[in-house]
Amino acid sequence: MKKITLLGSIVVLLFISCALSAQNRRPFHIIPLVPVVGQEVKFTYDNSLTSLAGEETVHGTVYYWQDLRWEAEDLNLVKNDTAWEATCMIPDRCALVVCKFYAGDKQDSGGRATYATMTFDRDGRNLPTSYIGWGMLRNKKLESLPGYCEEEAYIDDDVMRFWLNQQLLKDPGARRYVFYYAAKLLNQMMPGEKHEQMLSDVNFIVNLPEVDEETLLKALEVARNIVKDTAVAAAVEQRILKEYPDGILARDREIWRIFRISDPDAKTPEFEAFLKRFPVEKFRDTETEMTGMYLGKIFQSVVYQPIIKKDDYSQLYKYIHDVPQNLLLTFYWHMVQVPLSTNQRTPEQVLPFAKLIYDEVMTRPREGSARVYSDREWKQQLLARGKDMILAHASVLAATGSPAEALELMEEIKDIYAYKSAVYNELYVQLLQKNDYSSLVIPTIITGVREDAVTPGMLDILRADYLKTHKNDKDFDAYVNSLKSREKQQEMQAHLKESMIKEKITLYALEDLDGKKVDLSKMKGKIIVLDFWATWCAPCKASLPGMQMAENKYKNDPDVAFYFIATMETKADFRQKIREFLKEKNYSLDVLVDNVNSQTGTRSAVYDAYCKAFKFSGIPHKMIIDGEGNLRWSVGGYMGSPSALAEEVSFVIETLKAE
Repeated sequence: MKKITLLGSIVVLLFISCALSAQNRRPFHIIPLVPVVGQEVKFTYDNSLTSLAGEETVHGTVYYWQDLRWEAEDLNLVKNDTAWEATCMIPDRCALVVCKFYAGDKQDSGGRATYATMTFDRDGRNLPTSYIGWGMLRNKKLESLPGYCEEEAYIDDDVMRFWLNQQLLKDPGARRYVFYYAAKLLNQMMPGEKHEQMLSDVNFIVNLPEVDEETLLKALEVARNIVKDTAVAAAVEQRILKEYPDGILARDREIWRIFRISDPDAKTPEFEAFLKRFPVEKFRDTETEMTGMYLGKIFQSVVYQPIIKKDDYSQLYKYIHDVPQNLLLTFYWHMVQVPLSTNQRTPEQVLPFAKLIYDEVMTRPREGSARVYSDREWKQQLLARGKDMILAHASVLAATGSPAEALELMEEIKDIYAYKSAVYNELYVQLLQKNDYSSLVIPTIITGVREDAVTPGMLDILRADYLKTHKNDKDFDAYVNSLKSREKQQEMQAHLKESMIKEKITLYALEDLDGKKVDLSKMKGKIIVLDFWATWCAPCKASLPGMQMAENKYKNDPDVAFYFIATMETKADFRQKIREFLKEKNYSLDVLVDNVNSQTGTRSAVYDAYCKAFKFSGIPHKMIIDGEGNLRWSVGGYMGSPSALAEEVSFVIETLKAE
């Protein structure tokens, strides 16, 4: 590569002049002004001049553009009298250095100028890929670092073409890597057009005496998907398979073949042979459409089959380090959360593989596209994506004698849940009590009330505390309502009013658990609340505490009736199971049993009729009918807050009463 030419000199001078003026009008500069690979540089950032002004804690990330990929690292920022400072060593192959600063949800990447700087070797030359990296950072069609640029920093496609051309001019070997991005850009600028230059570039790559597989795969993508020349694509594919028989393309073909094996017992040995031929460690950073769509499904089949058939978890332990990262949360859900929610397993029974999966999720190093996150950012990504797993894991630890460790996990995800989850809040309160932080219990419950995310148990604790001060609880409900956000209540009520309907509904006669007939059609004048649920449905059971709260409020009201319709139950002793469940949870709910559908033979006749008439599916499902026999409210699912659900049901009932 030649030394810096006139354009290169202009670019350097531009960087220098920008950096010099930055000390007066910009918050960011780098020392030395021209960073050299293999040497240390210092970044200085004055957040008082940015959107992060006033923030007491600022974090930073530095990105290195090398080998056409970004690698992120945390900046160890230290505050001096006026600004934040950090030093780092520029990697030897790094062509572009980019910085970002953030505090909470606020981010500063330098606006239009960005905090980006090209690097140079010791002879004062730009490194390969520097110009293309400079453009791709700022172009939406080829964006290489999504989420970095602010809107004013983006360049249009013609400017991106300029940077691609500059790369070709400055680096004699650039055609090897520029061709792919040029083809993608032109194809998006002029979709469907076949450009001779694209075909010429593909032929150039194929005829090179030595070329790596990734470059050949890019040529294959251009030939197959952009130029759409099947003959050329076949020639590229043939060369890849010949020169790289155990490479990425060969691996993708094997993944597709094994995925299509229908017999699970035959699939396992084939997959074991696959992993020997294509070791996971060799392909840690390889991400293809085929692996993303099918590799995880193969792992699921191989790991799940022994568990389902023989309660054998040996394959989980064998392959835990090889399972794709994005599949681990699914594993935890199926092997820990579901069995616990359906009472198929106890916390003690799931603890060993709960720990196994949890530790793998939280400790596995960044791979592939995850390298665009620094260690700190990746940890935040894991917490945000895995918050439900972490909450469940804290619950398992709490139930198996590790309350201190459970509380540590709860603290890590506290800001993510932000007291908006009743499930989180209830466990957090329990762990505060177990770990002798009793002084924090009432403030936590009050915060939960303000977010309308509390459970009956939390309200009982608050009621007991209220009694200590007021000696009686006759004004307790008014006190709780005074804690709630008036604005949130108004938003909720406005939403509920918009969701209310008025449609005629047929009411049926059903049996209670003792076989006594209850004819809903003869309850004219009553407001009837129906809740379709099942003993096997975890969300259904999760919503029952809120429904119990609502039922308690109206248990002495002769004009309101609550009925909980057990539907789609299949076990012969389901009535006894329901009785045991109600007793265990101390619920006082009037349960009715759905009728048998004569066409299907399943115990779901009323539910099926309502699904067809009112176009819904799934349980739990709540319906409220007014005294004139009109369906006024129909809602499915459960959002997770008993207090919010009780408040919604209560508001609809009071609205109907007022009519």
